[in-house]
Amino acid sequence: MDVLKSLALAFSCFTRLPVPKVDWDSRNMRFMLACLPVVGIAVGCIVAAWCLIADALGLGTMLKAAGIALLPLAVTGGFHLDGYSDVIDAQSSHADPAKKREILKDPHIGSFAAMAVAAYLIAYFAIATELPAGWRIAALLLCLHVMSRCGSGFASSVFWGNGSAGMLTSFRDSSDVRFNAGVVIAFFVIAGIVAIVISPACGIAMIVAEILLLVWLNVFADRNFGGMSGDVAGFFLQVCELVLLACIMIAAKAVGL
Repeated sequence: MDVLKSLALAFSCFTRLPVPKVDWDSRNMRFMLACLPVVGIAVGCIVAAWCLIADALGLGTMLKAAGIALLPLAVTGGFHLDGYSDVIDAQSSHADPAKKREILKDPHIGSFAAMAVAAYLIAYFAIATELPAGWRIAALLLCLHVMSRCGSGFASSVFWGNGSAGMLTSFRDSSDVRFNAGVVIAFFVIAGIVAIVISPACGIAMIVAEILLLVWLNVFADRNFGGMSGDVAGFFLQVCELVLLACIMIAAKAVGL
């Protein structure tokens, strides 16, 4: 029952999808990070369904790509992209880690973040226009959204936190670290295997790319912010999704899908 309540809280926090109301207490938040891959399955299924519908209806490449880029934002409410923009603002200050952590808490968006978000969406859309039609691409996009959340959940559970009060600190303080880390690793392995079955080259590229990004994130978060925070986790998720999308596109060009 606690897992189901954590799942409801995860969907309530990380998506705009309707779910039963659950109290925000430490017991119910215990397994929230482990539920992130399930949220990824929901987001990925919506994106995959859009791709299949767009292919069936013969929609144009640009309209299909717009759905691939914007549907995740519509489903999540831009929750993770907000973290991405906050990290960009903080990094653009070139300040010390303590000052950067203060900037992360600022609810206003700076000009650098606005430009970075626009550039991110243009890049995501442009890469999506290069994706071919077919169920393999739809399935790989589903894997993408699961794998990115596995990485974010793993880093949030295991990597050193920066100690600042915030949503991630609440999750970490309430969580079963070993269970959460074990679950997200299991989902990552399953999603990676599925991607390899669909396309060996693409699946291996996605797995290697995400592992390298996690290694980079551990250093990046510690050096610039003194550890992980919710905003840094959101920043990683967005960067990871863009990189994994590029892996799918490159594999499609190189080996065909």
